[in-house]
Amino acid sequence: MNSNGNGNLTAADLAMFSRLGIPVELLSQAHIERVTDRDAREKYGIKGAGDMGGIVFPYINPAEGRRWTGRVRRDNPELEAGKLKNKYVSAYGDRRHLFFPPESAELLTDITVPLVLVEAEKSALALTAWAERTGRRILPVGMGGCWGWRGRIGKVENSNGERVDEVGALQDLLCASNGRKTYVLLDGNVRSNPKVQQARGALVGQLRKQGADVWVLDLPAGDGINGPDDYIGVHGDEAMAEVTASAEAGAATLSEIEGFVRRFVSLSDAQATVVPLWIVHTHSFGIWDGHTPYLSITSAEKQSGKTRLLEILELTVRRPWLTGRATAAALVRKIHREKPTLLLDEMDCALKTGDEYSAALTGVLNNGYRPGMPYTMCVGQGASITEKNFNVFCPKALAGIGQLPDTVADRSIPLRLKRQSKDHRAEKFHRRDVAPQASELRGKIAEWSEKAQSSWLVARPEFPHGLSDRREDVIEPLLAIADSAGGSWPARAREALVEIFGGVAAEDQSIRVKLLADIYVIFEELGAEKISSSELVAKLAEIETSQWAEWSHGKPMSPVQLARQLKNFHIFPRTIRVGDATPKGYERDSFSEAWRDYLPQNGASAPAGASIPVSEAQHSPQCSIHAGPTQFSKTQQEPSVADQKSESSPMFTRVVADVADQKAYKGQEQEEEHTKGVI
Repeated sequence: MNSNGNGNLTAADLAMFSRLGIPVELLSQAHIERVTDRDAREKYGIKGAGDMGGIVFPYINPAEGRRWTGRVRRDNPELEAGKLKNKYVSAYGDRRHLFFPPESAELLTDITVPLVLVEAEKSALALTAWAERTGRRILPVGMGGCWGWRGRIGKVENSNGERVDEVGALQDLLCASNGRKTYVLLDGNVRSNPKVQQARGALVGQLRKQGADVWVLDLPAGDGINGPDDYIGVHGDEAMAEVTASAEAGAATLSEIEGFVRRFVSLSDAQATVVPLWIVHTHSFGIWDGHTPYLSITSAEKQSGKTRLLEILELTVRRPWLTGRATAAALVRKIHREKPTLLLDEMDCALKTGDEYSAALTGVLNNGYRPGMPYTMCVGQGASITEKNFNVFCPKALAGIGQLPDTVADRSIPLRLKRQSKDHRAEKFHRRDVAPQASELRGKIAEWSEKAQSSWLVARPEFPHGLSDRREDVIEPLLAIADSAGGSWPARAREALVEIFGGVAAEDQSIRVKLLADIYVIFEELGAEKISSSELVAKLAEIETSQWAEWSHGKPMSPVQLARQLKNFHIFPRTIRVGDATPKGYERDSFSEAWRDYLPQNGASAPAGASIPVSEAQHSPQCSIHAGPTQFSKTQQEPSVADQKSESSPMFTRVVADVADQKAYKGQEQEEEHTKGVI
């Protein structure tokens, strides 16, 4: 025992903890001590080659006060390829708990107390001391590494009948459930280490599955700063308070944008969720190395708020360029030079002209949704004419009546606006009054974007079910922003995007894909294996809301025109037998491959396609993709494991393990700095 009454910690140890703001009293309460190699092996069960001596952090049951295990911060870890190896070690197979600071039993059972999940035990102790000094009521919890929240939780039988390790979330993690506010604050290397980024993404996903209210925090970059303990030691208590305060800035900013937009434009809840995310994405679009989603603002009729929404976007997006028309040269050169947010009105008229501008606009839209796809134009005069590549990658919002070309619509988030109802009238828009308010809001957006974009850049968001690969590419930036904002925004964003894409799925299909879907429904209704060409076009024409009845100059599609469309899928008419007749027609099997590839919604064997579920097609005499919204199935939420009752603490409730990532987890064990154990 040293003169400070703190076990056998050396003066250097105490000085190190003091620099991190961790007082001697807290070290004593946590039973932090120094162990020799022999002590580490005999008292804590540490195994492996090398000297295991160092500082031990005991893992203590907060409810009973008894020690579960301990993790040693070694004095002399091995050096491999210039990096420390196995700096932290614990008994093999004994990593089944999280690190709780002293006297945390009451805080643990009070779900109104926010949790702060950190990697290292030192970080948990530093935040505990910081909370005491600043009068905050939080419970920091150490995970023992970025993957420390997962471990071997039992044995399961695999498909070969063998007993193997079951890997999943530790029981202790269930303290983060039932709507409990939970901050995830990993070390600073999350900005650059893909494996740590993967761990954080998996942790956030697990916490949301458990029903926690998750907020992701990021430490500002700085020399000599790894974890929050270092950050407190270098920058002090006030700086740490700013980090935690920034957690809710994103959600507050998005909510403020939503309220501002809805003052002047009538939007559905789903549309009002997506628009703020798209606005924020324009302020950081340069960081995305993937796609920028276009915003397609359309309506059936005039005076539905399309231009007004563009005017609101002009006041809030980054570097706006609101225009209804420009010369082809000006369009391409301005985008190349300024990288604006293009807000294009009267889009339907622009694409119908067929002139040079229309051609240039089509090229800009086809090439400008991701970097690395230049638009090539001839420049110069006479003999000096040459080709030049122009970078046309920038955010774009396109407003018009009707539909966009298929290639553009496929890269867009569709907003179908309706005229205001008498029950909901938007506020009168006076630009001179609104502009100062918007300027202040745009400043908040820019400030949050600058602070948060490092986390957006490394984000790998989970996508909602039911969307195509292209649509997942389109929405990835918006989901990254929503996840960073936290609160209700991650769930709202996913629900809104599924609703928006689901409601217009039929409209977004190409003509030929719509034709495939309607032919599928006809085969289903007839229960036939073959159908003549004449009967098929007659059935198509009976679909009142389709274009087949007025395919060419007001006349129905003919068998020849049908064959011309289907040949793109390598489907051709052939002679079939119908009773005694042998007309030209189609066999159901001829469509199987096309249905599988282009209508994958319900699987290859029963492709209900872009239209409606098969069950609806079987009960409706004229169901088609033109009849209404697709019924997308929403992501199924597993019941919160924490809903199971426990007489003591939620952390002792059994957690349902996710064993799908065992390989990734095992690989992480050896890779991460805070190693779980030494074999």
